[in-house]
Amino acid sequence: MALKMLSRRWLINYLLIALIGIFIYAGNRYQADSGFPPVNSISSLKPQDINTVIIETPNNNQVVLRNAGNQWLFEKPVQWPADNTTVERLTSIVQGESVSRLPADEIDLATFGLDSPQVTLILNDTRIEFGTTNNIGQRRYVKIAATIYLLPDLHLHFITQGLIGLIDRRLLPRSVSLKSIKLADLILSKSSNDTWQGEASQEAEKERINTLGNHWQTLNAGRIKTYDSSKLPEQIIIARLEDGSEIDFFLMAIKPEIVIARPDLDLQYHFNEKHYYDLLSIAQ
Repeated sequence: MALKMLSRRWLINYLLIALIGIFIYAGNRYQADSGFPPVNSISSLKPQDINTVIIETPNNNQVVLRNAGNQWLFEKPVQWPADNTTVERLTSIVQGESVSRLPADEIDLATFGLDSPQVTLILNDTRIEFGTTNNIGQRRYVKIAATIYLLPDLHLHFITQGLIGLIDRRLLPRSVSLKSIKLADLILSKSSNDTWQGEASQEAEKERINTLGNHWQTLNAGRIKTYDSSKLPEQIIIARLEDGSEIDFFLMAIKPEIVIARPDLDLQYHFNEKHYYDLLSIAQ
């Protein structure tokens, strides 16, 4: 008899735990307004139809990107290729599923940090204003037109990094019309069939030269940081483009990691030191 009573108590406890879990989930899902059912997405805009991305911050800094076919390009604050994958993650916010929504004219915007938005993201003509996070589930309040939505907090991270988080992580992306690279005494020239040539007599050296040139256009930096102008460069590497213009890269360090700076972009690219022969020299 005692065993049956104990089993019944355990069963009741399990049922109570299950009910509590259901109530927590339901409260989290519908806490802002149970009168509005969840929507499939916060906008009818499709990511593939977005051709302009503008990021505005309260201090009047602005980042502008435009889609040039198969490549996203910065127009402001610099003119250079962006990282397509990161920009596409950012624009995917229009497909975000909102667990709740509220009419903006019926609440105090300061409650959700939307009286002075942290960031405004403009996708074509759609303005998305970012407010504070919700205490449960790490979701963020965003405002589009006259409606406030509660979304998974997945996109603000890419926005707040600005140029560093969105720029292409390759030194000279394929979309850049490159003609030659001067590395100390080594000059690499790009031929019409996209292979690299240099002063090499042996076939093995020719292959290494071609590989070295390709890595300048394909190897992703492990991270990108703001350029540290307080340090002197060890070497200046010059890339010449087809239009005759030149880009100066500063080799800032080789160990404990390779640091190659772009002073004109105010950025520096960090690579593992194992990439020395991938970027800077031909293995002997």
